[in-house]
Amino acid sequence: MPIIKKPRWFARRRAAGEEDQAAVAPPAPESDAKPHSVGVDEGPVRVESQAPALGIPPAAAPDAEPPLADAAEGADETPARRRRPWVGVTQIATVLALVVVALAFSRERGGAPAPGAGAGARSPSVAAPLVNVILPRVETAAVSVEATGTVTARSYVALTPQVGGRVIEVSDALRDGGAFAANQTLLVIDPEDFVLAFNQAQADVAGALADMRLRRAESEAASANYTLLHPGEEVPPLVAKLPQIAQSEARLAAARARQAIAALDLSRTRFSLPFAGKVTQTTAELGQILTRNQSFGQAYAFDALEVTAPIGQEDLRRLAPVAGRRATVESGGVTFAATVGRVSAELDERTRFARLYLSLDGAARIPPGTFVDVVVQGPTLQDVFVLPEAAEQAGGRVWRVVEDQLAQQALTILGRSADGLQVAAFDPGQGVVVGAAPGAREGLAVRVLGNPRSRPRSVAGP
Repeated sequence: MPIIKKPRWFARRRAAGEEDQAAVAPPAPESDAKPHSVGVDEGPVRVESQAPALGIPPAAAPDAEPPLADAAEGADETPARRRRPWVGVTQIATVLALVVVALAFSRERGGAPAPGAGAGARSPSVAAPLVNVILPRVETAAVSVEATGTVTARSYVALTPQVGGRVIEVSDALRDGGAFAANQTLLVIDPEDFVLAFNQAQADVAGALADMRLRRAESEAASANYTLLHPGEEVPPLVAKLPQIAQSEARLAAARARQAIAALDLSRTRFSLPFAGKVTQTTAELGQILTRNQSFGQAYAFDALEVTAPIGQEDLRRLAPVAGRRATVESGGVTFAATVGRVSAELDERTRFARLYLSLDGAARIPPGTFVDVVVQGPTLQDVFVLPEAAEQAGGRVWRVVEDQLAQQALTILGRSADGLQVAAFDPGQGVVVGAAPGAREGLAVRVLGNPRSRPRSVAGP
């Protein structure tokens, strides 16, 4: 059998009882070690050896009755240990009670009907929330679309000399980032060879001209002799040397053409561009030998600057027709005038946006790659409301107050401007709510801020 450990207080109590029995009962023989009964009302009592006093539990008899220590141990168990399982149950019950009270309070504040009430019952009257409203006026407004664009150069020009030679002069403008005017000389190629070529061409012209004059003089003399010998007859072309005269005239024309080419090549030794712009890159240096038709740099014209701005399809419909619309471009606090030149022929594959190309006026000097703010002026609209941005709710709607109750109103957005949202006019009722309305829902009773006629009302249940 398992060994039962008895509490100390029970051991002391049994020890005191044994001392009292020893004082009353006669001493037992040494050979008698079995327990015996003392008294009538006390019941059977086991007489134990001194082992409990030494802390060694005695072995229990196989057929002995359950010891009284077990009953005393269960009876004298502390109240805290017996109540411990009920503590968690009590806490859970308290939390559930608080949740029920909170739900009941929220239903009362929300206007829910009390349990057992009829369908038309209402909760107790509470103060309706205050809302701030505006009364918009019907106006005439111009549609404008804002976008963010990038300045680009429509095209870049390769700096390519038309003649070759050694560079003997380079302008300060022919540097990376250098600005130049139209027809400004950027570099000079050694013109000596071209001067000699021009002089030679000029001499060829003089020789061809002299030969032509000689042929004409010979033709006149031959024609006169033939007339003397054959009066009244027409002078034959060969006698008049007409072919020789034509040949000399052709030679003169060729010489003059070579002279013009030599003069043109001589003028091309001074390199310039016919437009004002900026140099983006160059490799030309003093003393360098340039080859004809071989590029040594790149530049762009100020007139080629344009702004590319993405635009949504809805904004395109608002601006239609788009081409020719006036616009403003702002960069670094400076505003430039621009004009919408064209619209891209296809949409972007990722964003499904179109692209506007705006040409800047001649005074714009914005470097390509600069981000700019674009405002395109659209058509003028009639009968519109201009609402603040704070009035717009989710889904493109607004709240309006009708008979001290909230009502949703879908908007027809026509455009946006610095003044606010441009929408088609509608019946505003008592006003359009600006900002958030606490607990807003269709039919919610509200009070208009600053309106003495708006009185608190009972809030109906949903």
